[in-house]
Amino acid sequence: MEKLKGLGRIEDPVKKRAYFIGLLSEEIKKRGAKPPIVVGDEAVEIYTQGGYTTGDIDLKAPKNYLEEVLSEWNFLKKGRLGFNKEMDIYIDWLGETLDEGREAEERVNSIIVADGLTINVISVEDLIIDRLNAAKWWKDEDSFMWAKVLVRVKDAMGEAVDLEYLRKRAASEQIEELLDKVLKN
Repeated sequence: MEKLKGLGRIEDPVKKRAYFIGLLSEEIKKRGAKPPIVVGDEAVEIYTQGGYTTGDIDLKAPKNYLEEVLSEWNFLKKGRLGFNKEMDIYIDWLGETLDEGREAEERVNSIIVADGLTINVISVEDLIIDRLNAAKWWKDEDSFMWAKVLVRVKDAMGEAVDLEYLRKRAASEQIEELLDKVLKN
């Protein structure tokens, strides 16, 4: 694919991964499947425009289509990981659908990255809950800080966080106290 060759000219790793995800999404859609959804660390990196950095792309995507495209693009597969050292792109496949359910899938944001390419990214609210879960259950203190940053990101986007949705998700995940702390700051 000709557009893949352009990846080497993109120096910024955040932009490079976003462009790659756009190409991947386009290709998977061409084959008749739902495009991937960016989740986890890569979603934080996108929303913070590189303030948070990661080395791999966490995706929810239809497995067969994803594996087919990555194989054609010379990715090696090891477990749930796909990687292409030449492109310096690492994919971590985390399942086909969002664990948070249908409501979370309806909240996914489409972001135009370049050349008419779009990527789907989990909502900021669902990502805040993800970070708070990491803070509580995995004792990842940095994740609490990133949850606070994501609240500010939403504000910088000119949008209020969906408090009703956040509180409902926090109650179901037993992280209400942490959410309250994040919202106080």
